[in-house]
Amino acid sequence: MLVIIKKYSTSFLLSICISIGNVTLAYGLEQLPELGDPYSETLPLGQEDIIGISTYRRLQKYNYINNDPLVISYINYLGNKLSRSTMDTSRKYEFFVVQSSQINAFAVPGGFIGLNIGLIVLSENEAQLAGVVAHEIAHIKLRHSAEMIASASMSNVPMWIGIIAGIFAGNAQASMAALKAGIGLSAQANVNLIRSNEIEADDYGVEIMYKSNYDLSEMANFFDKMENASGEISRDLEYLSTHPMYENRIANIQNRSSVQANPIKNSTDDYIYVKNILEVSITNDINNNIKLLTNKDEYSKHKLALLYHKKSDYKNAYNVILPAYKNNPNNLYLSLMYAKILIGQDKIDEGLIVLNNLKNIYPLNTVISFTIAEILIENGINLDYAEKLLEPLENHYSLNPNYLRIISKLYTLKKSQFKAAISRANYYELLDDIDMSLEVLDNAIRSNEMNRMQKKILESKKLNIICSNPRALEPIFGEKTCN
Repeated sequence: MLVIIKKYSTSFLLSICISIGNVTLAYGLEQLPELGDPYSETLPLGQEDIIGISTYRRLQKYNYINNDPLVISYINYLGNKLSRSTMDTSRKYEFFVVQSSQINAFAVPGGFIGLNIGLIVLSENEAQLAGVVAHEIAHIKLRHSAEMIASASMSNVPMWIGIIAGIFAGNAQASMAALKAGIGLSAQANVNLIRSNEIEADDYGVEIMYKSNYDLSEMANFFDKMENASGEISRDLEYLSTHPMYENRIANIQNRSSVQANPIKNSTDDYIYVKNILEVSITNDINNNIKLLTNKDEYSKHKLALLYHKKSDYKNAYNVILPAYKNNPNNLYLSLMYAKILIGQDKIDEGLIVLNNLKNIYPLNTVISFTIAEILIENGINLDYAEKLLEPLENHYSLNPNYLRIISKLYTLKKSQFKAAISRANYYELLDDIDMSLEVLDNAIRSNEMNRMQKKILESKKLNIICSNPRALEPIFGEKTCN
């Protein structure tokens, strides 16, 4: 359940997940204990939510999250397919992809589950990826972070506070200094607990896989692949250091797979197309990867077009994708790729025709609506239609900064200053820039263009941001605003 993301160590980001809960306890966020939950007093679910959204915002702030609508839609499809079998109505699970070549995955209290691109690229089918997601869902459902906190000794409290002070000051060095002072002893004390948590998460993850009818043997195969990795894969592999192997782990999962009837390896072909998108997004040597692509199937053409598009070679990208698109114009991934290439060639009208034809086929698809609206807004055309497309997507993309940015631009172009201010404030809040979010609201409140009711709504939103911050932004002097 731990996380490795480029600049930060595993222990550092685990400490974000664990220690915020201790600090927020001091700010009066009290809840009644939940019956049957031994950790409800240690880490109430309401505090889990604060930890989750705070960690997610920090990752967004440093551009660690892949916000491609196609990627978001697929990973949430897979996550929701698995999590619904838990019958967990106490939390809303959020699944996202981390822009890192490291092979790892992690769970954050509050239902936030991150998958590194390196892990997705290493997987060979959806069932292998599902095995990892199911394992992370299990960590959250079984409340292993709360168990860690409950087992921690009081001597570690100063260290946790130091870590959190660094995190919320934006000072990673301060956090690392606190970690070096005491995390080693804490980690050593929790070795047996971590091992027992891994066993529990595997058992529950297997149950989730079984209920979703994903091939359990592929879950075992993926663990085996990681355990026996060597060379370049081994250098990028952090999963087994944060999810330590234990005796008979692979055999236990493999044995459970024998009772499955016609299990699923790939539920759709979305897995392959999304894997193409993610692999290209972390590719540095584009030309070499182009040379290595010798297959002529649609998946390979899609990947090749992505590579050419990444280097802005729209001519070659067009020549590659056009035959694939003509052969399968109803394919979401090929059609979106074709439209983006047309837009890149300044053939905006042609690109919109492709997208609108696709929308007629899939009228409820959120990615198509978002893509059309973004093109319209960026080019300042048909803004009323763009607004009609975007407004129903608010709940779906509330955690996507690209959505908040583009809808803020829409309202600015339409001179709807109230809606623009709300959207910009939400955008900066999601990027963990609380000061800028409050500044946007203050400027709007002072504006003569806002009526009395609008100013009241803006004041209420400002108060909500101030009081819901993990470190409540109360004034040093003057009247206190938060309960």
